Amino acid sequence: MDWFELKKTMMFPSSLSRRTRELLAFEKVLDGTLYDHIPYPFFKSCDADTTYIPINRRRPSIRSNLCSTVVDDSVSLLFSQSHWPAVVTKTKEGADDNDREHLLRNIISDLNLSSVMEQAAVMGSVGSVAILIQAVDSELVIEIKRTCFLEPTFSLFDVRKLLRVREQYIVDADGLLRAGFGDHPPGNYWFTRDFTENETIWYQPVRLDSPLRGEDGLMRDDVRSVSHGLGVVPIVWIKNLPGTDPGSPDGKCTFAAGIDTMIDADYLLSQTVRGLRYSADPTMVLSADEYQLPGMMPQQIPKDASHAISLPQGGEAKLLEINGTGAAASLNMWEALRALALEAMHGNRAHGDRVTAAQSGRAMELMCLGLTWLTGRLRRSYGEFGFVSVLNLICRISQVVPELNIGGKFHGPIEAGNISLVWPPWFEPTFGDMQTMANAVQAARSANAVSVDTAIRMMRPATHVQHVGEEKNKILDDIKAHDERLKALDGQVQDRDPTEV
Repeated sequence: MDWFELKKTMMFPSSLSRRTRELLAFEKVLDGTLYDHIPYPFFKSCDADTTYIPINRRRPSIRSNLCSTVVDDSVSLLFSQSHWPAVVTKTKEGADDNDREHLLRNIISDLNLSSVMEQAAVMGSVGSVAILIQAVDSELVIEIKRTCFLEPTFSLFDVRKLLRVREQYIVDADGLLRAGFGDHPPGNYWFTRDFTENETIWYQPVRLDSPLRGEDGLMRDDVRSVSHGLGVVPIVWIKNLPGTDPGSPDGKCTFAAGIDTMIDADYLLSQTVRGLRYSADPTMVLSADEYQLPGMMPQQIPKDASHAISLPQGGEAKLLEINGTGAAASLNMWEALRALALEAMHGNRAHGDRVTAAQSGRAMELMCLGLTWLTGRLRRSYGEFGFVSVLNLICRISQVVPELNIGGKFHGPIEAGNISLVWPPWFEPTFGDMQTMANAVQAARSANAVSVDTAIRMMRPATHVQHVGEEKNKILDDIKAHDERLKALDGQVQDRDPTEV
C-alpha cells in the first residue's frame, strides 16, 4: 500500500476542502495515527466468514515513525536550548540598541517563546502554521493554530502580507454549548471567524446542511466581534519549506518525500515479525488415515513438549518450519528502506554506536550534513520570517494597546523593526576546537587583522556571548582595571626608600 491509496481510505468529511484533507492526512502521519482507521489487525488473516484479508487491508503491527523522527531531530537542531538564536537590535542609525535588546530578551523569557516556536515548528512541518497574537483584556495572549482550518488571503503586491485569515471548521451542538453559544438543535454547524487588519469578526454558527453557504449564510456576531486597530492581521503565517508554487498558502511538507518508503518499511517489519512468531510456533501436520486415528482426536492438538501424541503405525507428524534466511533478508531490506527514507527527507543517517571517539563540531556537522541543510532552510522559515515577525507584532501591539501586560509585566510601547537573529553553531565545539579557535583569534588580534568586535564574534561559538557590545565593554573595563593596578604597583615601587632594600 502506498501513501495515495492509504489517503483514500481515510474518512474525512466531504464538506472539507481538498487542502484541509491533505493537511489532516499529514497530521496523522506526524502523530503516528495514519493506520488507526484500518479495522483489521495485522495478524488476522481471515475474516469471520473465512474470507482472506489482504495484507494492505491490515494495520501494521510495527510503526517505525521515521517521519516524526526527522521532524523531532530537525526541530531540536532548530530551537532547542543550545540552539536558540540570540536577538540583536539596531537603531535607525545602525547603532547597537542595547536597552531594547535586553527588553526583548526578558519578554522572550517571560512568554516562554522558545517553547512556543518549538511547538510551532513541529506543527508546521505538515506545510504551514499560524501564530495568533492578540491582547485580551490588556493581556498579551499567544496561540498556535493549525492551518488546516484556516484560509489566508494575501496581498497581490506582497505575497507575505496578510489581508485576512478565515477560521472555519465543523462543530456539533454540544461544542457550541460549551463554547458559550447557547442551545442549538442537534446537528453539525460551521464555526466561522475572520481576522482582518482592524478587527476580529465572529459569525453566528451555520448548520452544515444549510442551503445558504459562503458569505450569504454568514451573520455577524456583534457581541463577540472586537476592533483591535492594529492595521495588520494579528497572525504570523509561517510556511514550512519553499515549494514549487510561491502563491500557495502552504510550504513543502518536511516528511512528504519519505512517507511511501516508511509505509513499505512498516509492512515489511510487520511481516518479518509475523514470520518470526510463526517460526516459534509452527503449524503441525499429522499424516494418517482417518479410520486409523485412535478415537476422535481433537482438531487442536497441543504442540508442547509435555504432551505426547500417539499415532498408529505408519502415521507421521511434522512441523511446517521455515529457515531464518527470509528474516535476515527482510532486516537488510529494512535497513535499505530506512536509509532511503531518511535520505529523501534529509534526516540523520549517522549511527551513534559506530562513533568510537569524541568528534569535533565540524566532524559532527559533516556526519549530519543532510540534517543541517534541512535545518538551515527551516531557520529562514521559522527564524527570519517567523520568530522575528512574532517579535515585531508584539512590539506593534504594545504601541497600540496602553498598559499592555506582557508575561505579567508592563513595559510600555516598544519600538519595532531592525531585529535580527544570530544563530549558534550546529554542534558544541570540543576543547580542541576552542583551543584552535582561541589561537587563531589571538594571532589575528596580535597582527591587528581584526577588531575587538570581530574577535568577540569569532569566539562566540565557544563563549556563548549574548551581546557583543556588552562583552566588549567588559573587556575594556578589565583592561582599564589591569592598567590601574599596574600604575598603583609602579607608584609603590617608586615611592619606596632604596635604603630599605
